[in-house]
Amino acid sequence: MSYETAVASMFALGHELAQMPSHKFDLAHMRVLLGALGHPEKKLACVLISGTNGKGSTAATLASILKASGLKTGLYTSPHLIRINERIRMNGSSISDDEFALLHDVVGRTAERLVSEGELPWHPSFFEMLTAMAFEYFSRMRPDMVVLEVGMGGRLDATNVVEPRLSVIADVSLDHEKYLGNTVGEIAREKVGIIREGGVVVTLPQMPEANDVIGHAILDLNARAVSAVAYVPPVSPGSAEDLPLPGRSGVISRYLSRRYSF
Repeated sequence: MSYETAVASMFALGHELAQMPSHKFDLAHMRVLLGALGHPEKKLACVLISGTNGKGSTAATLASILKASGLKTGLYTSPHLIRINERIRMNGSSISDDEFALLHDVVGRTAERLVSEGELPWHPSFFEMLTAMAFEYFSRMRPDMVVLEVGMGGRLDATNVVEPRLSVIADVSLDHEKYLGNTVGEIAREKVGIIREGGVVVTLPQMPEANDVIGHAILDLNARAVSAVAYVPPVSPGSAEDLPLPGRSGVISRYLSRRYSF
């Protein structure tokens, strides 16, 4: 299969939400697909980042920090600006056209077989396919760490099948209300789905309603909370100049550059 055919096949799946009957999300289907691929996601050390605003830039910044620290680093983000390859990166470089085509063939054939055998009720969506391809690619490249940006929400997002070394929750506000909820609190409850029992979670500045939900989730899961609020510059014009540069990125990289010693 050529790269052009692979990309056309991906976009033929339509909008991410259009292929989900009754808009139902279920991580069980994603796990079936990954299981047939040998569970590539279980071979990876990951950071999982959710939120409404800034999760993409947070993911890209963290990946750059890890790479500068000497770690071989994968990065998975969405959406892309120009080419779909931009979503899957290794040490700053996008996946090649040939690798993309090969992985699409592998994952696509696996998905078709699972549907024909009745193990999947329908073909995986655009985002599920791409996420599975990213996991397969990263498992073959053997990075030290992979930074994953959640596509939508968190709790039922296709990326949330991993067991993250670190969870990060960027600014939570109203987004995708049709699927996530009509209030900041309801949406925050979807975002905190990436926190794990006894895990480490970094939180960024939040609205009070989101802070309340995040705080309760951290307590309920006995997670270790790290607040990055003091390292984020105020939003007023010119105020960023008053904040020392080294501290801005250090709060997260401290927990990762030492080979995930936490």
